Amino acid sequence: MSKKKIAAVVITYNRLDFLKEIVDSLRKQSLKMDLIIVVNNSSTDGTKEWLQQQSDLKVIEQENVGSSGGQYTGIKAAYEDGFDWIWTMDDDVIPEPNCLEKLMEKEGEKLVRVPLRYNPDGKPFYNDVVKYNLKNPFKKFWQEIITERHLKEKFIKLEGITFEGPLFHRTLIEKIGLPEFNFFIFGDDTEYFMRLKETDYKIVLFSEAHLNRKLKPPTFKDISPWKKFYTTRNLIAIMVKHGSFAVRLLSPFKILIIELIHINSLEDLKFILKGFFKGYFYKSVNPSFQIKN
Repeated sequence: MSKKKIAAVVITYNRLDFLKEIVDSLRKQSLKMDLIIVVNNSSTDGTKEWLQQQSDLKVIEQENVGSSGGQYTGIKAAYEDGFDWIWTMDDDVIPEPNCLEKLMEKEGEKLVRVPLRYNPDGKPFYNDVVKYNLKNPFKKFWQEIITERHLKEKFIKLEGITFEGPLFHRTLIEKIGLPEFNFFIFGDDTEYFMRLKETDYKIVLFSEAHLNRKLKPPTFKDISPWKKFYTTRNLIAIMVKHGSFAVRLLSPFKILIIELIHINSLEDLKFILKGFFKGYFYKSVNPSFQIKN
């Protein structure tokens, strides 16, 4: 069997210390990859200068188009460069030395492989989605989240994951395209992997493959007003794009009411209302992309 070419894609913005750690961890993987691609979203903290000194990386410099724009660019580059497997992540995670090796233990091009993530305190990060609710607007969107009981299994089927370590085959891109370029932050991974429900691809968490998160997840109340625009807009856009008629009609208003309850300022109000309307009428604006046969 011919060797499968693997590329890691790392998106970074103004976190040079974190970037150095993740690049070092990728270089030291027990299963060696063929290339590390770093997409730099116009960092101003010395990242560009450090990257210029790294001879073994492929570096893509672009304007700050957020995590979603970075993932779009990095995944597109890995695909066009002919890599078979693409391993995606932001700059604030650190895979364990055998993480990639564990993710590749199981055969199958139609498996999206996901590592088990750990919080900075060393405890599992229970965030991956076992099942979404896209039919009933009066029930939770995140119908079932992974819990401790799921981790008794070596392989766990999921519906929702983030761009914190998933490994997938290039044929997935040929099936579902690239991530939403214009999401900027939040939900681009949710929307992207939600497209799998129309395919025969499956998402599986490999509980023996571990990845460590550097930061605690912020609560909606704690994030800045401009970020609340994206969380509101993108979640509503996901509902409108993927939900049932009832979800498309009612869930955006449910989200609006819940978020208005937690506003901290008039600035919050402005961005949340703007996000509501932009999400309800969201249109994809991905740059053109041609699949190469």
